[in-house]
Amino acid sequence: MSDIFEEVDEALAQDKSLQIWRVVRPFVYGGVAVLVIGVGAWEFMKWQGDQSQNNEATAFYAAQTALEANDYVAAEALFSEIANSNSAYATLAGHYLAQVELSGLGDRAAAIEALDSAAGQDGPMADIALMKSAYLQANALSVEELETMLAPILDSDGMTLVYLAEELIASRAYQLGDLAEARRRFEMISFSLDASDGVKQRAQQALAALDTLAQLDGTNQTNGVTQ
Repeated sequence: MSDIFEEVDEALAQDKSLQIWRVVRPFVYGGVAVLVIGVGAWEFMKWQGDQSQNNEATAFYAAQTALEANDYVAAEALFSEIANSNSAYATLAGHYLAQVELSGLGDRAAAIEALDSAAGQDGPMADIALMKSAYLQANALSVEELETMLAPILDSDGMTLVYLAEELIASRAYQLGDLAEARRRFEMISFSLDASDGVKQRAQQALAALDTLAQLDGTNQTNGVTQ
């Protein structure tokens, strides 16, 4: 009798397992399908990404080739297309486009526009584009305008471009005759522990020139009083 009960229990257990399997089977199959499709989709997306990177690199190389051949019209069109796309080379293409516009086609305004567009991106190449644009526009800006333009660099944590920005502002102050402001900024650069040797050396040369001007001014004033 006990054997019969055991067989019934096993049959019921098997039947119950079968019922459970029938319930969960669609989800199991669905899960496997999703897993397979997911892996396939990932591989496809990875392949597409690789293809996209290859295409972007090919396009950039074609633009560089045109530039090296002094085909500025073609280089302008190719670099412009890359710079205005979502390509990983977009910011770098903006730098090259500015070079084409300025050196190849002699269009300073277009070069500034290309650099300003590149400066609107993220990363160090964007900051360099802003610095280049400031160099091209410095002669048309006041010290305050130049300082405002370079604020993203001046307020950043990185020291690489900060002192180049300070140097440019100091030079503009000197050019406009604001010698006190120029001296203040050049002194700050010359005493900095973070500024590069080249920037510090130029600041010291500028300070020496300011000292000479001050001496000449003092001499002229003395001669004027004597006369």
